[in-house]
Amino acid sequence: MTDKKAQKKKKEKTPTEYEKTKKELEQMTELAKRTMADLENLKRRHEEERKQIFMMANAELIKELLPIIDNLNLAKKHIPENAEEWYKGIEMSIDQMNKIFQEFGLAEIVSKEKPFNPDLHEAVAQGPGEKDMVIEEIEKGYMLGNRVIRHAKVKVGNGKNP
Repeated sequence: MTDKKAQKKKKEKTPTEYEKTKKELEQMTELAKRTMADLENLKRRHEEERKQIFMMANAELIKELLPIIDNLNLAKKHIPENAEEWYKGIEMSIDQMNKIFQEFGLAEIVSKEKPFNPDLHEAVAQGPGEKDMVIEEIEKGYMLGNRVIRHAKVKVGNGKNP
């Protein structure tokens, strides 16, 4: 009878050990799932931070290049006589720079005839026109992604009729 009692005790222990092992396995599985989710979140955050650093580096370079595009646009307005080829060269250079800027995510801030927005515009003058509306763009503004890298310099209406 001693053998039967030992076998019975062993059988009674086995389900308890089985449940304990099953519970430990479930806990480890849950921990592994959370760890994998944390790893994926870390990878995603790292990639977003890398993109932000890359964009910030681009923003600094683009800021330095913006006066060149401004000067080329000004040169277009002062075409010498019999200089059609000169004009075409200037136009091609401007188009090429604009294409490169667009590929990097640069976009012009549309200002003329829009409400004045201090987040996008810098008011440098006032004049006759609809109150708080941009009546003239003096210098173009630009955004890189959703970040302003240069505010548009604008003339704002003062509410008096022209």
